[in-house]
Amino acid sequence: MAWINPPIEEIIHKAGNRYALVTVVSKRAKELVVERPEFFKENQRVKPIELASREFYQGVYEVKRDA
Repeated sequence: MAWINPPIEEIIHKAGNRYALVTVVSKRAKELVVERPEFFKENQRVKPIELASREFYQGVYEVKRDA
């Protein structure tokens, strides 16, 4: 079994629920592909979804909740 970093349970908790997590991380992954295409060509082992997940875990961005 592979070690997942960041731990999925922790980022689900941080997002509030799985749907919010999938939505925000996938949106950020798409932005990363557009913003940094050279990075992903040079570093093919790093996937956009992986980088977006790490950024979310580190607090680079967060789920925007409507009031």
